[in-house]
Amino acid sequence: MKKRKIERVGLTVLSGMLAASLAACSSGNSTGAEKVDKSENGKKVITISVLKADGFLKAAEQAYEQAHADIDVQIKEYAAVPESGNGGMSLAMDPADVEKYVNTVGTEVLSGKGADIISLSELPYDKYVKKEALVDLSELMAKDDSFDNNSYYGNIMDALKKDDGLYVIPLEFSLSMMIGDQTAIQKAGKVDIDDSNWTWAEFTEIASQLVKDDDGDGKPDKYAITSFDPQSFLVNLLKDQYSKYVDSANRKSDFDSKAFRGLLEQVKSMYDAGIISAENATWGEQFFSPWMANSPEDLVLYSKAAYGEGGKVYRKPGKSKGIAFTARNLLGINANSKMQQEAWNFMRFLLSEEMQTSPEFKGFPMNKGVAEKALDLVQENIKEAKTQLINGYVPDPLSDEQLQDLKELVGKADTFAQMDSKVVMIVIEEATSYFAGQKSAEEIGKLIQNRVTTYLNE
Repeated sequence: MKKRKIERVGLTVLSGMLAASLAACSSGNSTGAEKVDKSENGKKVITISVLKADGFLKAAEQAYEQAHADIDVQIKEYAAVPESGNGGMSLAMDPADVEKYVNTVGTEVLSGKGADIISLSELPYDKYVKKEALVDLSELMAKDDSFDNNSYYGNIMDALKKDDGLYVIPLEFSLSMMIGDQTAIQKAGKVDIDDSNWTWAEFTEIASQLVKDDDGDGKPDKYAITSFDPQSFLVNLLKDQYSKYVDSANRKSDFDSKAFRGLLEQVKSMYDAGIISAENATWGEQFFSPWMANSPEDLVLYSKAAYGEGGKVYRKPGKSKGIAFTARNLLGINANSKMQQEAWNFMRFLLSEEMQTSPEFKGFPMNKGVAEKALDLVQENIKEAKTQLINGYVPDPLSDEQLQDLKELVGKADTFAQMDSKVVMIVIEEATSYFAGQKSAEEIGKLIQNRVTTYLNE
């Protein structure tokens, strides 16, 4: 898979992107289970299995232990990956470490062992739900008078439910969106874009009006989208509708279908028409780009950092309603844990305003109040001329209506876009032959179906 040059384009906000300092701390009292594990000094031990602990989790461990002298939080990591320098993790994750984590932790959980809290971001958690290996968090929430569901994005939690239960909860999430250069779009085609309910077919029709070869060199002067090879773009689209094709819990897949063949053909047609290109390019050399809004600041400022004044955030085509989202820190509680209440108390602390406004926190907060205050802070800094982007552009303040629209937009995220990494590799490997013209869409669908079905039943 090609690396996208444009992904390295960042935005920095000069003088003024100050972290809000909030004091509300959700700690609570431990009620305990029938038996609890004790450390050598008599403290109750809460264990957490993660692929790699980031700065946020380590800071939370220290803060929680300071506030709860009877608790010892122990983090078990499975990968030694250097941090990126901004508190997040490096993208250079060793696939062998991921496989080790999936195999080791998965085996532990399904055999009735494992840590109290488990990071499920890399694991097929719906399988564990089927095996009753995870605690229904909604039951713990209902019994917890100090936990207010209305303080969090209920749409995100609803999208993660399985069999009417909530078995995982993210600490943060990212929105699967698209950004574009509205100024260049209007100059090229004067098209009207209603992104509230547009399809990829409608996107293709709009893009065909924008993509031109005015200089006569045989290639478009500007593509609609660049820096994706066909396989990568297929995965990007598939991610937003993954549950339509894969049911891990019931070990079923639906790649040998008219819908998937149509998806293959749709992607290929956009490349054949010169609407999308695999060429690496800068933001200015394309009208649109699929993009992840990783934070409130991103949602307001990133399109402006990429495209300047004309930068605009669009809903991604392909969904009849709502927005797809991803989540990195996805946590669940082991059903065999003797520390379920203590584990929940710690997870509740991770979701608190105190932790979700900490300097180590990176992402879009699950805590609704924290997210909305962050959006308000971005607006305040723009109004006070404290914000300048890396491209030199000083953005104008949003109107009250625009700011409210962004706040409401977050509440429309309704589809969890998680893909099994092994399924991704199968799709990429087999789809390559289709895009090279070596096999038909029907053949590719059958090959992927057979391989994925075999994998799901291992």
